[in-house]
Amino acid sequence: MEARERGYRQQEAAPPERGHPLANLTRSMSQPATEPASEPTVRHIPRRYLALGLIIVAICLLAALILVRDNSGPSTTSTVETFSPAPSSLVSTITSVPASVYDAVGVSSPDNPVQALQPVGNGNDPMWLATVDGGTPQPVVFFYGAEFAPYAAVQRWPLIMALSRFGTFNQLGLMQSSGTTVFADLSTFTFWNVSYTSKYLILKSVERYSSLNPTGGRYLGLQKPNARQAAAIASYGVSPNTFAFTDVANRYVLNGSSFAPGVLAGLSQSQIAGDLSTTASPLTQAVVSAANEITASICAVDGDKPDTVCKSKGVLTADEALKITPPH
Repeated sequence: MEARERGYRQQEAAPPERGHPLANLTRSMSQPATEPASEPTVRHIPRRYLALGLIIVAICLLAALILVRDNSGPSTTSTVETFSPAPSSLVSTITSVPASVYDAVGVSSPDNPVQALQPVGNGNDPMWLATVDGGTPQPVVFFYGAEFAPYAAVQRWPLIMALSRFGTFNQLGLMQSSGTTVFADLSTFTFWNVSYTSKYLILKSVERYSSLNPTGGRYLGLQKPNARQAAAIASYGVSPNTFAFTDVANRYVLNGSSFAPGVLAGLSQSQIAGDLSTTASPLTQAVVSAANEITASICAVDGDKPDTVCKSKGVLTADEALKITPPH
C-alpha cells in the first residue's frame, strides 16, 4: 500500500554552554616567584567551525531519519488503495486442481462442516442475466464482499475454484483481511480490479470496503453496488454491511462463508494453494466441498455446461446435497 510521506519536525539545536570563567592563577606560597604570574589566555573556537560542526550533526540526524523511514513497514494511515496482482503461478495452482480431487472429496468435510447455498425465490422471480458487448444473455454470479472482512476472505477461495471450472481468471489481487478483527490477517484475494472471462456466465463483484483503516474507526470505502446489485442485496442479503454475500443468478445464495474462517488461520496464500490437492487434508475437504456446491448451483442455472464439469462425480454428489435434480 502506498503510504503518505511522513513529515519530520527539525530539532532545534540548543546553544552551546558558555565555559565558567577561569580563576586567576597565583604563586605557590612555598615557591619563591621570580616574576609575577600571568593570567592564562582562553582560546575561542571560531564561529565558522561551530557552524560547520552543527551542519555535520544535522546531516547525520537527517540520514538516520531517512534510514528509519525506509526500513519501516507501510504506514497504517495510508488512504490510497494499491493493487497487488497475484502471481500467475499461484493462480494456476488454485485453478488447476485436478478433477479427481473434486470427485474424491465430493461434499465430505467432517472436520469443517460446510454451509450450503440456499435456493431462493418462488420460481417465478426472473433469473439474473446479463450480456457482454451485446452477446447472448448469461447467468450472473455476484459476489459482495469487503477486503477487511474475514468471512469474505474465506468465501473467495471456493468461489475462485468453482468459477475457474467455467472460465479463466486473467487477474486477481492479493489481500489479507484486517489484522484487528476476529480471525485476523487471513490470506485471501480481492475481486477489486478482477478480470474473468467465461462462455457460460458473467462474474460481477463489489468490494464494498478496503482493508485500510487509517483512523482506527472506519474502513475506507472502495466500491459501491449499482441499482441492480443493491436490489439483490436488499432481497436476499442480510444487510448492506454484512459480508460476504454470494448470489448465483438469484436462484442460490449464501450469506457469510461456506466454512469457519479459522481453517485458513496462520497460512499464506501459497501454503493454502499447495494443500488443495491433498484430499485427506481438512482444509482441502472444506474448500473443495464448498467449491463443488457452488459449481452445482452454477450448473443449475447455465444449462449444465460444460458437461465435463456438471456431470462429474463431485458435482453430482453436490446436487444430492443441495436437492438439485439433474438435468437442471
